[in-house]
Amino acid sequence: MPSQLCMTHLAAKLRIWVYTMDMNSMAIESNGQFSINVDRRLSPKEQWEDFLHELCHVLRHSGNQMAMPDRYVNWQEQDASAFQLYAALPLSMLRNLALPENKNELIAYLSEEFQVTYRLAKARIDQIERRVLQGSLDYEFQQYTQNQSNKKYDPSNWSEATRLIMNKLEFLKSRGVPAGGKANRLL
Repeated sequence: MPSQLCMTHLAAKLRIWVYTMDMNSMAIESNGQFSINVDRRLSPKEQWEDFLHELCHVLRHSGNQMAMPDRYVNWQEQDASAFQLYAALPLSMLRNLALPENKNELIAYLSEEFQVTYRLAKARIDQIERRVLQGSLDYEFQQYTQNQSNKKYDPSNWSEATRLIMNKLEFLKSRGVPAGGKANRLL
């Protein structure tokens, strides 16, 4: 249930100390203990999203970003943003809801039901749509390639130009001319 998704519940389960201050949200590790500061100047929905972003850093990343190469920091931030989408709107929970058909209504509904910003709900729905489309395209391509490999070598489907080229190739092959040999000038 979406109501189970809240900072205090998750933090208690994961033994993470959460506090709020008038500063940017961040995760901190000290002597094996983790804490997350959530920027209290943000709206409750934005605080929840920041918490999930920082939670990813706690669960999946290590090191001090101030001492890391920019590319690695960027990768960690991208990973945390992707994690945030999954954690805020888990597909397993979405499947159990009666969802509106209209995309804008769906996004607004999910924003309220899961207490996330409209922007994050839209990003998650867009992500799901892309994955569904990719799955459909992958399936169609697989079907197409299977059909292509099942087709027999059928000269009756050749154009006249293809027939002429293939006949020349057969002629050269019968004369023992290797592919790429001097007989290429005949073609």
